[in-house]
Amino acid sequence: MIRVFLIAVAALAMQGADKPGSVDYRLSAVPQPGGPPAVSVEVRLRGDADGETRIVLPQAAISGLAVSGASFSAPETRHTLLRHRPGARLTLRYRLRGEGPGPNQLAMPGAAVLAVPEGRQDQSVTFRWARVPKGWRTHSDLDSGVTARTPGIADLATTVVMAGADLQITELMMPGGTLHVAAFGNAGDAARLAALAAPLVSAHRAFWTVAPDTFLVAAGFKVTAGNGQNLMLPADILSQADPSDLMAQTLTRSWIPQRLGIPAASATGIMDGLAGFYADRVRLRAGLLPHGAMVSTLVMADTRRDAGSRGMILALKWDEDIRRKSAGKLDLDDVVLRMADHYRQFPSGQGPDVITGLVSAAWVAAKLDLRTDMSRYAQGAAVIPLPETMFDGCLDARVTVSPGFDAGFDAAGSFATKAVRGVRRGGPAWNSGLRNGMALERWVFNAGDMTREIVLAVRATGQRARPRTIRFWPYGDVDVETRKLQMAVGLSETASAACARKIGGL
Repeated sequence: MIRVFLIAVAALAMQGADKPGSVDYRLSAVPQPGGPPAVSVEVRLRGDADGETRIVLPQAAISGLAVSGASFSAPETRHTLLRHRPGARLTLRYRLRGEGPGPNQLAMPGAAVLAVPEGRQDQSVTFRWARVPKGWRTHSDLDSGVTARTPGIADLATTVVMAGADLQITELMMPGGTLHVAAFGNAGDAARLAALAAPLVSAHRAFWTVAPDTFLVAAGFKVTAGNGQNLMLPADILSQADPSDLMAQTLTRSWIPQRLGIPAASATGIMDGLAGFYADRVRLRAGLLPHGAMVSTLVMADTRRDAGSRGMILALKWDEDIRRKSAGKLDLDDVVLRMADHYRQFPSGQGPDVITGLVSAAWVAAKLDLRTDMSRYAQGAAVIPLPETMFDGCLDARVTVSPGFDAGFDAAGSFATKAVRGVRRGGPAWNSGLRNGMALERWVFNAGDMTREIVLAVRATGQRARPRTIRFWPYGDVDVETRKLQMAVGLSETASAACARKIGGL
């Protein structure tokens, strides 16, 4: 019996030894004259049970790679293979050049700093700062106590590490969790950024029904990016004309691939349109967007033909289509939230693409088939049809018909040579007496403007020809339809604010 007991104990001990445990990271920052600090990284982990562990190296170039407990091959692009005893304890050490907005300021995404073992996305990690200069502050969303969650390998791609003598850290309680703000400069800047970010992050998390947790807003990065737990912003975020716009756009654009579906190759415009539409909705709900500003954004999008602008107008169309089909009980919010619920049922990164998810959710939630709109209007220049009135009559999309602009002659060529050319027989210029070869002395010409006459001071060929003035309206034979989005005329301030709330999904 004793022998059996000892064998069982030994087996349990061997099973415990086979467990990989956590991957432990230790960072040190070393000041460098006139630039960001250098970074030394130490990674401790157990090797894979088969005696081979493949390591994905950080995006930043490293030097001095050393491995204890294993032999390793020279890195192939961003990978190296470690060979070792099964389950051996391994230690990697390397150095890299830090990045930051100024001398001795470190601000880098985790993907640029931290090497990770391949195939262990669910493994937990620990993190600590080993050595930093005296008086420096450090911050990361991996720091102990910053978040209630246990961070894992999957979190390292979007985590941040920051350090510096003038790093300012502000903590603020908000609905839905705690906001941490880290920024270089003075404490006042960090406090201003926190006051701006808190309502935005709260509104974003409330809409997506995110469980309470810590959120980090970090300023000082070259690349603007984010995820469900942090937001990386440029150092000059507070000096921009509208900081909340960049924050909302970044937050929403990073959220869609994580919660709604990875964008398919053909879905870029629709994804950008959804992101822009919901970035403004979240800002409006946070009280950071004047009630007429969302309409202004939609007006600009309706006059453009790029894929992102068309995606935003499609989002507007679908919101109204869903409202009408459901007699006001549903809108586009219900569809995108259903997309999020559906995507959450799949393993990380394995859910449907954003187009498949959107089409499926719209049909399940509102019995609305979006495929025809996508095929006709997602790309190209065809006008996306909208009802003349939307949101219970408070938003107009009136279409006016007017003659198209037609000068009737080659204006650019004529002005360049100061001689009339390209006069089209029967056009407005011809009917007013303009002829090829006339010398041009002066002119008043506003391309595309139908409200002003074209005025030309010309002189016919010949030494005795006298100068004369020709005037005409640039009306063409082909009518042009123009649509103008605007709040209904005559709305009171209270009614305009109520209309903006409807457009914002409230």
